[in-house]
Amino acid sequence: MKVNLKIMISKLLKRQKEDKRIIFFTFISTGLAVVTIIFVVCFKLHQNNVASTKLASAYLAFSQGNQKQGVDLVDETISKYSKMPAAYQARLLKADIFTQIGAYEEALKLLNDTVKDAKPEKIKPLAQVRIIYVFDTKQDYFNAINASKEFIDKYPSHFFIKDVYLNLAEYYLLSGSKDEAVKTFSEILINFPATLEAEKAQNRINEIK
Repeated sequence: MKVNLKIMISKLLKRQKEDKRIIFFTFISTGLAVVTIIFVVCFKLHQNNVASTKLASAYLAFSQGNQKQGVDLVDETISKYSKMPAAYQARLLKADIFTQIGAYEEALKLLNDTVKDAKPEKIKPLAQVRIIYVFDTKQDYFNAINASKEFIDKYPSHFFIKDVYLNLAEYYLLSGSKDEAVKTFSEILINFPATLEAEKAQNRINEIK
């Protein structure tokens, strides 16, 4: 079979042009994707910076006694920047305000939503420990016990863990469960030996007996 060299070279050159075109458009597409990612990241950083600034302004307003301005800034942070870390921190602050005025159900709703959805993860245990505090304030020791046990299960290495254990033991006492209280104090001695919390636990065991 006779090969037409001219036709063969023509096809080869055409193929090379097509390949270059494919490479060119692949490069363009990749470049656009990178630019889009950079834009999204920068936009999110900007949004979080704005949200953090508003939250800082809210704290400043509260410290100066301007409650209304503080609450307005907290609400604005939550509504306009709902998925930003600063907005979840604002939810914690608003839950504290609700707790102070006795609006416990509103506080619990905010805190439970934060435990479920908050980013970054380190905000979640801060919400969980506030749930315990709400029940404590309500003198609802049954739910305070359950919330404390949930905290211990979820965050066994958190820096609040020793305090949660101590309070859990006290909630057992307040609810009339003396044996459970002693058991919890004893767990503190085992889990956190040679700590101030262990000393407090031992003193409470001695008092109970």
